[in-house]
Amino acid sequence: MAKRCIFCGKEYGLFGGGMVLCGDTDEPVCSNCVDELTPLSPTERAERALATGRALYPDELQNFLNRERIQQAKEQARLERAHQAIRTDKTCLRCGGPMEKYGTKIFHLGDEGLLGPVARDGLFASWLTAEIIRCAQCGKAEFYLPEPPELPNIPDEEEEPVTCPVCGTRHSPLIGCPNCAMKQATSPRSGNTQTGTKPPWEK
Repeated sequence: MAKRCIFCGKEYGLFGGGMVLCGDTDEPVCSNCVDELTPLSPTERAERALATGRALYPDELQNFLNRERIQQAKEQARLERAHQAIRTDKTCLRCGGPMEKYGTKIFHLGDEGLLGPVARDGLFASWLTAEIIRCAQCGKAEFYLPEPPELPNIPDEEEEPVTCPVCGTRHSPLIGCPNCAMKQATSPRSGNTQTGTKPPWEK
């Protein structure tokens, strides 16, 4: 008894075709259409079979497609929630898309030696941990360092010494001339030495 291919409408004999899974049901297909439909998924076959209007089980095909659409909507919603969980407040500098957390990566600071990462002086190299964020649209990635760099120990900047206009002694600008201060302290007119005259309040 001849069968009719639901896709092209061609009748075929016992060895001229077969059954192909469309959705979750088998539909009769000729040998020419079998080669064309083999690479497709069961969902794509179900959509094509239902569109021909010649499917043997159109209700089953429609129910299958409805279940597939519901499942796809649930999966899309789940993926959107997952993307929201890793989304950052930054935007891509290239396309303006949202940037997402991509994890961390450790870089070694040095050259790769026989026993692992080594510095140029032969000592074992240090490591640098960087956070990676990636654009959800174009894939552009950026690196961020979670910790600030270690600042070098720089000594306090010394003040430029100045020259005393009286005696020519160089001294710090933060104080007066120590040489002139010493001379003034030992001067007889200062009243602060044993050989000097007494100050007015002691008379």
